[in-house]
Amino acid sequence: MPMMSLKDAFEQAQSLHDQGSYRSALKQAEILYKQKPHHPPVIALYISCLQRVQQFDLGVRIAKRALRNISHKPHRVMIISHLCDGMTQSGNLDDAIEMVRDELESQPDNKPLLGALGHMLVMRDRHDEVVQLVEDNRSKGIETLHLAAVYGRALMRSDRRAEAIEYIQKLLETNSDESDISKHLAYNALGQLLDKEKRYDEAMMAFKSCKQLLEPAFDEKRLDFTLKTVRETWTPERFSLAKQRPSPSGPTPIFVVGMPRSGTTLTEQIIDAHPRGYGAGELGILNDIVRELAKDPENMYGTGPEEYDPAALAEATSAYRQYIRELAGERDVDVIVDKAPLNCLFLGFIALAFPDARIIHCQRDPRDNCLSCFFQLLNAGHSYSFDLHNCGRYYRHYSGMMDHYRKLLASPQVAMPIFENDYEGMVADQEKRTRELLEFIGLPFDPACLEFHSSGRVAVTLSNDQVRQPIYTSSTKRYDNYAKHLGPLIEGLGEVLSD
Repeated sequence: MPMMSLKDAFEQAQSLHDQGSYRSALKQAEILYKQKPHHPPVIALYISCLQRVQQFDLGVRIAKRALRNISHKPHRVMIISHLCDGMTQSGNLDDAIEMVRDELESQPDNKPLLGALGHMLVMRDRHDEVVQLVEDNRSKGIETLHLAAVYGRALMRSDRRAEAIEYIQKLLETNSDESDISKHLAYNALGQLLDKEKRYDEAMMAFKSCKQLLEPAFDEKRLDFTLKTVRETWTPERFSLAKQRPSPSGPTPIFVVGMPRSGTTLTEQIIDAHPRGYGAGELGILNDIVRELAKDPENMYGTGPEEYDPAALAEATSAYRQYIRELAGERDVDVIVDKAPLNCLFLGFIALAFPDARIIHCQRDPRDNCLSCFFQLLNAGHSYSFDLHNCGRYYRHYSGMMDHYRKLLASPQVAMPIFENDYEGMVADQEKRTRELLEFIGLPFDPACLEFHSSGRVAVTLSNDQVRQPIYTSSTKRYDNYAKHLGPLIEGLGEVLSD
């Protein structure tokens, strides 16, 4: 078989990345990077893949090293855009903002840089600066869909939403030659604005237009295989055969799991507001540990609890504990939260590897949960979120996974409790539910947990804006506003709604 050319290998890796197969893309991008370590498109792809699997620090180091040797302005912008993503996700948002401002001094009219700056300012809640940035550039004739999108987000909670809607709609007509990614951002911002204005039919049209621009393949057969494998592998009987489990040490790990948009960020922020708690964010490191320890990395759910080597398991969990302690820095805490929602896939492994762990499962009405996923800018790795029917189908598999793990963890062989934190219950009585949550993880009640939105902490997630607000009721039964559009979702959810 002839060897693949570098061009074909790059295109294949890029295609895997665009479809959400980030680990497969990373393998190819790493090979390409070793062959072409100074080629900007290869560097950019490699950095993006690293960030998608949450290897932010490595991605930032590679980007900074590359920039020292790149003077070509378009190539610098390409690398800086990816570097900003990595710095934002690793908590260096202010540094990223200053880096882009510095680059804009030599490229003041660069549209991608202006869009990146606007996005980060929105993330930092500096909305007045975003509005000024966009309006200053409009006066110079610089208008892009990306800038229009951040403009809309900056005005989301203002009395100028109608103005933002009109502006985005106008640019979608006049700037039709812009990239699908730019249109994707603009349509999403438009949908959010229309939703706030209670123009629900128009909002749904905008969200559908947003999702149709990027349609990654939804692989339901893979979900079926994963669920079947977990049910066969992680059983009480096999758990009882497990060899020695690692000994607990240091702060208690708290794993907050659930569907995206189910309240995981809210839960983490509440615990982080406690003086004895720390929210480490959406780490993703557990996925890497499970993959590395599995007999078959391509089927990491198929390694049973009795098949793990005790020494290797102890070493991996010790490294994890050390890592999260370092993230907490100087804070002297009793619990540290890892809120990667899809750690729900690894609950059996968590029980095996971290016998002192506490698991908090965030739940929300499946219609509201799926609708929120559809309305958000989830990446291609969440391929289900681009279609309402697929959202329902995915939720059905997720629900089946949680049903299985609940029974496993409740069995005498495992005996690990789960706190079921339903979003509607938190909204109905925040203090009662917060007290229950803190008691479950072994912390005394502290009033600061009720004022989590005042902490000043930046959440670099899709819930960034919401966690700066007090708990509100408008996101419960939101599906009623879109009832006429939910047929495909209801069909996808199937028996989940009758449970």
